Amino acid sequence: MENLLNMDIRRNHRDLSTEQKATLIKAIWTLKNHLPSILKLGEQKRYDDFVQIHRNAMGGPNALVPNPHGGPLFYPWHRILIRHFELALKEAAQNPDITLPYWDWQLTGRHNPFTPDFMGGDGDSLQNQRVTTGPFAHSNGMFPVRVWDSASGDEGLRRNLGAEHDRALPRPEDVIFALARTPYWAEAGWENVSEDTLHNRVHAWVGGNMGGASSSNDPIFFLHHCYLDNLWEQWRKQHPLSEPFQSRADAPDEMLGSRLVFNPPNEPEPWPGTWTVEQTLSTEALGYRYE
Repeated sequence: MENLLNMDIRRNHRDLSTEQKATLIKAIWTLKNHLPSILKLGEQKRYDDFVQIHRNAMGGPNALVPNPHGGPLFYPWHRILIRHFELALKEAAQNPDITLPYWDWQLTGRHNPFTPDFMGGDGDSLQNQRVTTGPFAHSNGMFPVRVWDSASGDEGLRRNLGAEHDRALPRPEDVIFALARTPYWAEAGWENVSEDTLHNRVHAWVGGNMGGASSSNDPIFFLHHCYLDNLWEQWRKQHPLSEPFQSRADAPDEMLGSRLVFNPPNEPEPWPGTWTVEQTLSTEALGYRYE
């Protein structure tokens, strides 16, 4: 990451041109079908490594310790995960101009990512909720699912948009409410409130693969987390007197120097180098910013 010559600019997906969307989709296809896996060479592809990493981060037999969900490490850990995914897309496409867009959880007009030319549509209830339209439809043969919460599962990408009626997409006022919470880590602080009312609700609303530990099977996962990462930046700027990260409020934070974990001891490291919490606190130092 430290060798990037130009700052990457992440934008709302609504502002991407038709050509930029097509370029992103082709990069995802290449990552899914052609770049070899680092974690399970010959059994899966590079995209699937990111699914395996996130699945392990949710628990199970190869659980990551410490768990980055439901705790203060949530934002730093996901920041590194999606940055490495972004860099993998660049490598896959041999295109340094590719950056991750974000989805601000709106569905009106150009805000809607679930279109045939971009993220594709809902799942079909007659086909186990398989997505049947767009570039990630199973019938296209370009996006086979290879990593599941259990040992095997459906090879098609699955969605069930809005099926959980009590878990609606976050509204703008929900975002404003979460951004007003301080400090970073407390029962009613930014991390707890935003992970519950913003992060969890979107996973539940999309459903299908997004509803489980292997949620990064769905490319919308990365647009979702890109927006959460953007909101962490907005929260930091909105509260300049609050610590951008903390795991306790009554003493200097002992977790700032701790190393973020992306593989269990019995699996290879997914990329060279290691990252501490403190190294995630500046997007500019990681080579990107938000428009």
